[in-house]
Amino acid sequence: MKSKTNLFSKIGFSLAASLTIACGAARAQMGPAETAAPGDALSTLNGEFRNIYAAAREKAIAETEPLIVCYSDHMVLIDGNYRDEASFLPAKYTQLKVVDHVPLALFVLLHEHCDKTLDENMLKQLGRIKELVIPARRSLAALELDSATLDRQYRLLDQSLLFIDRTIDTRYIRSADLLAFCRRLKPEIMENAARAVGLQIQAMDDKVSTWRKKLGDDRFKKITVVIVSGHMPRDQHSCYQYFARVFDVKEEGQKIVYSEGPAEEKAARELVGTHVLDASIGDAFFREPLRMHRDLLSDGAREYLHAHRPKAKI
Repeated sequence: MKSKTNLFSKIGFSLAASLTIACGAARAQMGPAETAAPGDALSTLNGEFRNIYAAAREKAIAETEPLIVCYSDHMVLIDGNYRDEASFLPAKYTQLKVVDHVPLALFVLLHEHCDKTLDENMLKQLGRIKELVIPARRSLAALELDSATLDRQYRLLDQSLLFIDRTIDTRYIRSADLLAFCRRLKPEIMENAARAVGLQIQAMDDKVSTWRKKLGDDRFKKITVVIVSGHMPRDQHSCYQYFARVFDVKEEGQKIVYSEGPAEEKAARELVGTHVLDASIGDAFFREPLRMHRDLLSDGAREYLHAHRPKAKI
């Protein structure tokens, strides 16, 4: 797995030892009369280093098993030839996050078009969102949501529809009104996030506890966890919080590794754009420009784990 391979590029002692041995062997085999073009010699040396590095990395990877690779919506247990993959996002999680995305979408759409007349394209986009929200709202009644949760979804969608109607009617949105809209809905948005991450962590814990039973306590304690996710939610990531609680880990390191980072120029440019946009979102909804630099689910994850001891905890 590519993500798995990329995660262990900083393994120092085995690489240093292997490189030292290899360089010594190379010196012993090369007599003083042997010559090579400087560029070719360096290229050959670098190729040998890459071979040594790759072999040492593969050895280190093998020694980290059992391994759990945790993605944004599923995780995989790898133990030798055994592999077990499990999704941990139940339907209710997705339902709550989709509703949260409606006011977020309105902010993203409008935040650079405040205090001026909206053009026809912008009005059409607002109309399109309304067309999608109305049937989505009707579908809520068929979902298995408790009354308080259902009412909260109605409030979020009704406030969003009202905001859309007013904006289309006036063809204008003041920046102050957009900020007021965002901050008015913050409690409902964060309650949805807290409920959603509680469902996520419960599903993760159910699966990880079965893996613990399968592996046995001694082998389970040897697990390395790799969390593969984006740059922005790295701080206090909900999955990191869960595994840190299970293994009693105080900081990221050898036991839990977080994998992120752009691999090419396009991804780097997108990352810069994400930083700029998410700073605007953080300021609009939370009066905290850096709020989106930590997982939106982090507060809910902390509260849930404070109240619920993971069944898989050592």
